Formats: sequence, structure tokens, C-alpha cells
Amino acid sequence: MRNYLRIGKIISLHGIKGEIKIFPLTDDIKRFDDLTTFYIVESEDAEDSAFERAKTYEKETVKYIKNTCILKIKGFDKIEDSTKLIGKNVYVDRLNATKLDRDEYFIVDLLGLKCYKNNEFIGNVKDIMKTKANSILVIDNKGKDLLVPMVSDFIERIDIKNSVVKIKEVEGLI
Repeated sequence: MRNYLRIGKIISLHGIKGEIKIFPLTDDIKRFDDLTTFYIVESEDAEDSAFERAKTYEKETVKYIKNTCILKIKGFDKIEDSTKLIGKNVYVDRLNATKLDRDEYFIVDLLGLKCYKNNEFIGNVKDIMKTKANSILVIDNKGKDLLVPMVSDFIERIDIKNSVVKIKEVEGLI
């Protein structure tokens, strides 16, 4: 389980006072309101070791325009200060991550989980599709995608600690 979660990607600058525009990679764009400290790194899939030398940044202000977040970082007061951040990724550590309700998961924690039906291995979670109704696990089954809705009718148990998803026996599902 990773200790750092990617919550956005810096896509451009905003204005002349060093503000950055972030494309949020989170279900709730307003999560940036609660953001205090964060990390900025190059990688979209940074390992925990990348944060040992990463600098911590502090939020000064935040506002929203359409589906983006406009963030002002403390100490970044000019365009020149922020230009070097374009294209980089914004991460938080788990302690500062959004608190999840029961049966809610971070996508990064679901990716790679081993899926079983009747104790038979059927594949690994390779992606999560979001729909209006619910999320769907995309399971790689020998090169073929199996789609399983993340609802109690189809999922018996998700065990992040042991990296396992138990899928219920449902006729026609798999």
C-alpha cells in the first residue's frame, strides 16, 4: 500500500501572481479546501522512496474555475516561480488524504488486487471505471477484460490488506 496519493496534475499557470492550475484527480474537487501541505513530483506513479527527498509545499489560497483548481503556493509569487511546476503531479500523504467511509477505497489501493470467484483466481484488477451508478472493476482475465460492478450484489469482499477481491457467484457475470 502506498503512503502517498496523487490528487492532481499541474496543467498551466493562472494569472501573473504565481498561481497554478491543477486538473484534479480526485472524486471531490473541493478536497483542495482542506489541503494544507502537499508534495510536487515529476512521476505519475511515484514510489514512496521518491518522497524521501521531495520538498513539502504549503497552500496559500485555492479557488475553482469549471473543473480545475487554482492554487496559490506560499512563497510562489511570480510566474517565474511556478513555471517549472507545469506538468508535475500533486501528492498528499495518507495522513492528509480525504477520510474514506466504510466500503470506500482509493483507486490506487484497488489496482493489482487478485480477484477470486469460488476460490478460483480469475485475474487482477487493472483499472476502475466510474459510472453515474457505481464504479466497475476492470479485471484482466488472460488478456480479456472482465467488468464487475462494485456493488454488494457482485462483490463478496474487498480485502486491501491481503490484496484480494472475492466475487460472488452470479449467473452470467463471469
